[in-house]
Amino acid sequence: MFSPLEQFYVLPLPLWFSSLTIKNFAIFFLSNFSVMLLFVVAFFGLFIFFSSRNSGPFTYFFYLSNVLMSFLVTIINENITKKGFYFFPYLFFLFFFLVTANLFGMVPYSFALTSHFAVTLFLSFLTFFSAVVIGFQQHGLKFFGLFLPNGAPFVLAPFLILVELISFVARLFSLAIRLFANIMSGHTLLKILAGFAWILGAELFSLVFLVPFVVVLVITGLEIVIAFLQAYVFTVLSSIYINEALVLH
Repeated sequence: MFSPLEQFYVLPLPLWFSSLTIKNFAIFFLSNFSVMLLFVVAFFGLFIFFSSRNSGPFTYFFYLSNVLMSFLVTIINENITKKGFYFFPYLFFLFFFLVTANLFGMVPYSFALTSHFAVTLFLSFLTFFSAVVIGFQQHGLKFFGLFLPNGAPFVLAPFLILVELISFVARLFSLAIRLFANIMSGHTLLKILAGFAWILGAELFSLVFLVPFVVVLVITGLEIVIAFLQAYVFTVLSSIYINEALVLH
């Protein structure tokens, strides 16, 4: 790899069955992106299957799933009303998918799904669309009251509605950009530092290369922490946005 950004390229797999086209229209396409996506979803399905069996070697999956569920129940209790427990399956899948995708993206020669804006924007759109649908379903046209704070002067109403509307729509992009930017920048920095450590080790053959090597190890540990932290932040903000749609102001 000659560029730090080369790790984010979506490339077709060099296999004879990697693509299927009919009249120049691709109906089946395998790439590093699609394979990693299928792998993460399959891992989630296997985790749920194994954690539902509290016996033998599956006990560890059972305990781990209980820890994750208790963690998400705490998030819902802190950020959503009692009605929010209807969204527990969605928030559980969202958190688990993000953590899994972020961690698997740290494996050498793998692909970081959440380093692509299309993926994070899609997940952000799910939360945004859900909040809008829930708001209209629960409150009808009163949902527009979300864009006018209580007790606001009538003279400032048009300005406040415009500001609140822009702020509401900006959530769709801020939620996606936050995750995408952190994962992409972290992986890029890690690639640059790893290349720098390799060059020093190949050129100097001395203990000097240990300094950037230690830095790479520290950054790797930091990226693992960020993998959990960004999934947590995305899930918490999603729960807050859903709660606002449920209770308005």
